[in-house]
Amino acid sequence: MLRDFTPYYNLWKTTARWYKVHEEWMQGEWSELDAGELEQEFEGLLKTINQTFRFFKGREGLDHIFQIADKMKKQVDAFKPIVPIAVYLRKDGMVDRHWKQISDKVGFEVYPTETEFSLSKLVDMGMVEHAQICEDVGERAAKEFHIEKSLKKMKSDWEA
Repeated sequence: MLRDFTPYYNLWKTTARWYKVHEEWMQGEWSELDAGELEQEFEGLLKTINQTFRFFKGREGLDHIFQIADKMKKQVDAFKPIVPIAVYLRKDGMVDRHWKQISDKVGFEVYPTETEFSLSKLVDMGMVEHAQICEDVGERAAKEFHIEKSLKKMKSDWEA
């Protein structure tokens, strides 16, 4: 009985969770966005919705439930290209010079100074099309951050 009920439960639970976290991710304050947590939770939601989609696909008499699973799968799949933008641009070490580099490369101002700055705003700006630039600058920022952190630690060790 539990095995028969699990796909229904997973669809219900995943749908409820998706609507909650998607809103938080897209509209929440940029400085509060935990991209690592977003990525991890998104992967779990994606896996579960894909499983439930496959379960309900082609099941006779469950067309209405399959439509819900299909709608959820489309929403989750549409969010997939947004995840890397959040991950790259929330890397440790992203400072003013990195945002300036991004702005210079994309040809318009991208800078998280506004209180309304959010992942939704980045999507509206068209940053999904500039994912490679975000990746390059975000990775460089993270490497610089870790080098600077290591240098500070070495310096404090030498002074001790």
